[in-house]
Amino acid sequence: MKRIVCMLTAVILSLGLLTACQSKEKQTYFEENSKGEIVDSELLEKIEQESQPLNTKIENYNQHSGRNFFLGLGNYVTLDDKYLYVYNHMGDQGFIKLDLQSGEAIPLCNVSGCTHDPNDFPGCVNHHFLFMATAVGDELWYPDENTLVALKDGQEKVIYENDHYTELEEAALKATPNEKCVICYLAADEKYAYIFGFAYVVQIDRSTMKAVKTIDLPTEGALRTPFVYKGSIYFTNELLEAFRTDIESGETIKLGDHINCMYVKNDTVYYTVYSDTETFVLYTADLDLKNPKKLIDNCYSDFAIKDNKLFYHGCSQSGKQGEIMCLDLDSGESKTVYDGFSEANGIIAADFSDRVFFIGDYVNPDDTSEQYNVIASVRSDGSDLWVKKFDGSIYN
Repeated sequence: MKRIVCMLTAVILSLGLLTACQSKEKQTYFEENSKGEIVDSELLEKIEQESQPLNTKIENYNQHSGRNFFLGLGNYVTLDDKYLYVYNHMGDQGFIKLDLQSGEAIPLCNVSGCTHDPNDFPGCVNHHFLFMATAVGDELWYPDENTLVALKDGQEKVIYENDHYTELEEAALKATPNEKCVICYLAADEKYAYIFGFAYVVQIDRSTMKAVKTIDLPTEGALRTPFVYKGSIYFTNELLEAFRTDIESGETIKLGDHINCMYVKNDTVYYTVYSDTETFVLYTADLDLKNPKKLIDNCYSDFAIKDNKLFYHGCSQSGKQGEIMCLDLDSGESKTVYDGFSEANGIIAADFSDRVFFIGDYVNPDDTSEQYNVIASVRSDGSDLWVKKFDGSIYN
């Protein structure tokens, strides 16, 4: 007990929560028992959350090749072997990197509170939208218009410049022809990087950063949510058609219609279909999209799979937008692993990490002045819940 009391005291000091803490504005007291131990359950919960390290286990990291599908702002998070990078404002800390061992949130801007003018050039990282940021080795790669940029130690370097486009890009961007080579998506595996336009993919050798193959995709609508799996690219388009392209032969076959997004794991395709009740229904099927099976009636598209557990939340229309669920794909058992969001913004997992991360917002419906961003995490079995709250406006 003495060790616990000492730990609590140290954490209280770090939080600035001393008993009979005096400030110019007010004086705050916390209830103690006869042994001097805090008995305020809400405070103890906050102390436990703030003091708990993540202790993430990392194995065989090379790059983050997982699925980064996030609500609203697209893919703005990625994982490497040291940090979770969040390129979206987390309270008043701005963009952050979260230490995967200690749980410390480190602002990416070196100015406390970030007072940088968003109109200044080149400007602060908090005003620089990094879409599709992907951890590759000890660098972060992201598309910037028609270039692929590597970020390391605060220094940016263009590592590939795209000059390819198809008739679809040319027609869709007729009013802004200088944007027809823009890179829309990025993926990476151990040997190659893949950049996508509206209707093509370029395979790039990571050792030379030279294009080795360019495939024009026979789609009449701009592609969405491309995913590379075992020598093939699975993707949908804005017409809700689903396709698979063999990278070696370049052959593309149509798999189905009315499909919102696809994800492939362990030779199984997971895909969502928009229902008449304005929710997404999650199905599984084989690699040819045959033998479909309904899995979940209400599952938003940013689900993640880790160790044969599926982590998901519902759509905002269903009232389940803030509840993170875990479905055991072996047993069929489902349970809630976190319910502290009013709105979940995304879920991220990686093969090399034993944790799954959830990012979202909380707004008190009875007092909207109480609002904050939240990062929560559990291990792949749903245990060891860890929560970090970020005070400040959630709408930065």
